[in-house]
Amino acid sequence: MRVKDSVKSELAMAKVKRNSGITIIELLTVIVILGLLAAVAVPNINRLTDQVRLRTAANSLKRQLIIARTRALADPNIHVGVCIDTNHSKSRSWVFLDLSSGTLNHYDATDPTYMGTYTAPMGVWDSIPTLANNGISDSVVIFRGDGSAKNGGKIVVKNKRGQVRIISVLASTGRVKVN
Repeated sequence: MRVKDSVKSELAMAKVKRNSGITIIELLTVIVILGLLAAVAVPNINRLTDQVRLRTAANSLKRQLIIARTRALADPNIHVGVCIDTNHSKSRSWVFLDLSSGTLNHYDATDPTYMGTYTAPMGVWDSIPTLANNGISDSVVIFRGDGSAKNGGKIVVKNKRGQVRIISVLASTGRVKVN
């Protein structure tokens, strides 16, 4: 009896060893499932990336506006502005000190730059609505020493998918918010 049990256990172990690998059918099934998951995920990842770029660009411009306002509050004798350049293939913006040596309440070459230029990421750009649609004038927001903005209004940041973020500057208080 013991020999018979021993032979049965060896046969069972041999059967287990034979079935311990994966077949080509199982491998192909896994590859097909992964391919389907990738086909569904890639467009969603691109959409998510575009949303992140849009949010980053809007928050960066908001941060520049807040820094300009804070700098203007630090010295009431110097107005500080943010210039938004929408005339290039990539939108740019920078903070500058609005000194009396140039044209007041406007950016010109004699105004020193307070911060480096921020360039919007690829696929994102700024636009300024018309004054009738509450846009800012001359593509510049100027903050006074009391924190108020000389010219409040809206700046529109959009991406290639048509998604939009609107940055609003309230003239009376200089408050900046992103919608």
